Amino acid sequence: MSLVSTTAFILKLDPLSEKDLVAALLTKDHGVVRAAVRGARGKSKRAAALQLLTEVSLTYFRREGADLARVDGLEIVASAFDLASRAESAMLLPYLAESALTFVPESEQGGDVYRLVRHVLDALLAGVPAPLAARYFEVWLLRFAGVLPEEDAPPGVRVLLGAMRKLPLADLSKKPPTPAALDALEDVTREARRSFLGHELKSYRFLTALR
Repeated sequence: MSLVSTTAFILKLDPLSEKDLVAALLTKDHGVVRAAVRGARGKSKRAAALQLLTEVSLTYFRREGADLARVDGLEIVASAFDLASRAESAMLLPYLAESALTFVPESEQGGDVYRLVRHVLDALLAGVPAPLAARYFEVWLLRFAGVLPEEDAPPGVRVLLGAMRKLPLADLSKKPPTPAALDALEDVTREARRSFLGHELKSYRFLTALR
């Protein structure tokens, strides 16, 4: 049995029993981990901590051969409540979570994606427009997966991709790309994602609210 202390983002929650949940966690050091969280249903302290894309500090352990780890300690590091309360960013959170869950293999290193999620959430809290944050997230997630066809992109999109490689979101938002440029970039990232996965993410439909 191994005991691990780390930080993580909540990516997905599923019922396990009347009182317990299974949480899919994007950990800072160990990629995606699925763990049982006892007493997490209802009006408990743990239930309050388990909100989509809330960052938590936790300790979990896994018995050899077990499908699920088990959470021991859990505390909020940074709540996503404020973002979930804003109409624009609330539509983006499920997409960010599902994307990370889809592109980070279980129990493999996911530090780059972890830092990307934190960067995007911080930028949204600082007022960066959600459409720009969504495209930036897609670009870097697909880059990490090695499936973004940057050389084949239209010239205007390549310019925007170059800017995203060099600049953080806060700087990009000072002179934001035009809606047309972001739409052209979305065409490229959407096609790359669908070609790689063979299907579309369920939460992608929420992004229509960002237009």
